[in-house]
Amino acid sequence: MRIGFVTRLLWGRYGGFWTRLLEAAGAETVVPEQANVQVASDDPRLDAVVGLAFRQAAAEALSLADCDRIVVPALNRGYEGSRGSAQDPFVGDFPAALAQVVPGLPTLIGVPADLSDPSIEGLAIEVLSMLAPSHGTVRRVWQTHRADARPPRAPGLPSVSGSNTVRTVALVGQPWHFGERVRTPSPGPGERLWLADRIDPTELRREGWRFDEKLAPTDAEALGAVRRFSRRPEVDAVRMIVDPSSWADAWLERRARAVVHGRFETAEVPGAAVPISEDAGG
Repeated sequence: MRIGFVTRLLWGRYGGFWTRLLEAAGAETVVPEQANVQVASDDPRLDAVVGLAFRQAAAEALSLADCDRIVVPALNRGYEGSRGSAQDPFVGDFPAALAQVVPGLPTLIGVPADLSDPSIEGLAIEVLSMLAPSHGTVRRVWQTHRADARPPRAPGLPSVSGSNTVRTVALVGQPWHFGERVRTPSPGPGERLWLADRIDPTELRREGWRFDEKLAPTDAEALGAVRRFSRRPEVDAVRMIVDPSSWADAWLERRARAVVHGRFETAEVPGAAVPISEDAGG
């Protein structure tokens, strides 16, 4: 069975685990090729997809249309509210919104982008059962790879060093605006950037929920970073990545601006993701 993977949204958090797991069960895993994604980007079905990141992810899914199944991340799996950005169906339930808005795709398998999700074991066994011939094989594969079902370790922030004339800017935003396969805005002259994705997202979500316990996890993570950086004396400004085509980003920006007050800036999300190589599953 050929299993495709959407890699545009939080791939570094979930991709390695799921590719290794499904390959161990005998699946052929497939990641998008940039040339095919570019062709798919012109498909009129994408006109209904709002937000650059989600349009790119939907184009990846279309480029994988020859697969038997496509694995896509559920960004806020288990969240039942409709607060803030979660009012956007692609933020609230990306797999369901993608299947509804872009008809004709293979069967989508929604998996948690957060590997600390307690539903991982049950979902992994369910997915493996589609591929493996026996219950014993499913259990063996899961037992072999269950230790991999843990979030990757955040690298942490670099130490502050160098000239006092260097301006420290904290770069924040929705978590899908960060990652090794996504371009972030570059620092300006005389600036160093601290990126929010260098901090454990679990810590940031806890920080965000102290601010508003009803936030969706991704909003809590983004606003948690805003609050965390706004208290750091060495941070000269908090700069939020915003997608001008996304009303969900506009909502988040308004909330963040109220937290930071005078040291808040915005930067538009770069117009294209870093090309995805064929070894993205490694």
